[in-house]
Amino acid sequence: QKACDVCKVSWGGGETPALAGVVEAGRIDLAASSVGIIPSRDRLTLGDKMQDGDAIVLLASSGIHANGVSLARKLVERLPEGYATKISDGRCYGEAVLDPTTLYVPVTEALFAAGIVPHYSANITGHGWRKIMRHPGNFTYRIHTLPDVPPVLAFMQEHAGIDDREAYGSLNMGAGFAFYVAKEQAEEVARISNSLGVKAWVAGRVEAGAKQVVIEPLNLTYAADELHLRA
Repeated sequence: QKACDVCKVSWGGGETPALAGVVEAGRIDLAASSVGIIPSRDRLTLGDKMQDGDAIVLLASSGIHANGVSLARKLVERLPEGYATKISDGRCYGEAVLDPTTLYVPVTEALFAAGIVPHYSANITGHGWRKIMRHPGNFTYRIHTLPDVPPVLAFMQEHAGIDDREAYGSLNMGAGFAFYVAKEQAEEVARISNSLGVKAWVAGRVEAGAKQVVIEPLNLTYAADELHLRA
């Protein structure tokens, strides 16, 4: 309910599993769909305006969000105190993994109100920072500034024994959303987001070239063929 209030939406509730006899020919499954009204086509962010030289503005996450939950649960089996294990901020691990996901809708609405229409946007979820290159075009996404890693994610990386490539390729590692905007609008986008309590920073740029994400501070590169659904 709180999430719906923040995002100013209503939720019908429920989900129909794709099971034999439940979803049949001629029927429509509305799970994971949404319905809304777009006041103006000028507000559509479809990615057609993405171009070389655009800036990448990243918005901070609050912690684990909705990805890496299987790892979070599996990790408990290795911890002598389980969910009661303390992490670096003094809280219990079990408490930290329940931190509510940051909602970015208010930032999007504020940008439109300010006359800023992002060229593209992407949520950083199940494929971690590889999601930064989800736009269908061939661009290089060069990241020069990283966020602080939330304590719960740093704890998970350490105790799961995964390196930066796996961590940033699977978890949000401190950034939950990305806006791709005209270079001259980047600082204003970050300012608006910060004014709403969602930390944001100009993190990189879009370049013409091979489709890849280059995280310069970590010397990591994710190629196009690494963005795929894993079994």
